[in-house]
Amino acid sequence: MMKTRVITAVVAIGAFIPLLFLLPTVCLQIVLAFFCGVGAYELLGETKIVDKKCPFLYFSCIVAAVVPFIVGASGYNTKYLYLLAWIYMFGAFLYGVLKKDQVNFNAIAKGIFASLMVPYMFSAVLRIINTPVYGKYLVLLPWICVWVCDSTALFVGKAIGKTKLAPEISPKKTVAGSVGGLIGAIIACALYVIIVNAAFDLSLNIVPALIFGAVGSTAGQLGDLAFSLIKRESALKDYGKIFPGHGGVYDRFDSITFAASFFEIFCLYIYSII
Repeated sequence: MMKTRVITAVVAIGAFIPLLFLLPTVCLQIVLAFFCGVGAYELLGETKIVDKKCPFLYFSCIVAAVVPFIVGASGYNTKYLYLLAWIYMFGAFLYGVLKKDQVNFNAIAKGIFASLMVPYMFSAVLRIINTPVYGKYLVLLPWICVWVCDSTALFVGKAIGKTKLAPEISPKKTVAGSVGGLIGAIIACALYVIIVNAAFDLSLNIVPALIFGAVGSTAGQLGDLAFSLIKRESALKDYGKIFPGHGGVYDRFDSITFAASFFEIFCLYIYSII
């Protein structure tokens, strides 16, 4: 199992770097669109919120896949997002009215979450990389924050963790692990800024990196728990098997969905001092 996880992680990272830095942005949009579509299928179909034979499920997946193309670029026009949201709402409620035995309000509300809200948050990766001047240097920061936080939390939790953080949602997570992950993320984000400054002759401020390390790691841990909460309520171990050894899309990208979207907000409101 561990060998499979490591191989999958190495292959994923090997594909991830070219997507971010070498290939045209549209390639990253296509990959994120695929993941958003599959993620919507997981959140609605695998959880049995919507029957897998129901057309509403596939309508939701298509809408989710469209989101990165609409909101994935810097300076995107919000009218297109509004149009997509209206189309989804209209189609969802029309289907619910005609086929109430297949789709109720609970399914529609969760469909909005899976097809619009989560893809919008996940697409923050694209908007960050398109941020003028520093986007290409900063896009890795939320990923590093999440990766180091997860790894440090696992190590510290196994070493000294006793008090459970949220035992009914994620039994293995501990308070000590959570604090250790936060500290690890702060250090990692600071080191990343120092290295980037030295490598590319930049003058990024280290203080915002420290702040983001703390708050961003907290957002990432909340994302992990949030998607675990959905799984527990649906009696699922994993959302899917698209990533061998890791599970589905939101087994792997739960933390980054929250951390990257928070980092986008962070850049919007504190960008002037980064």
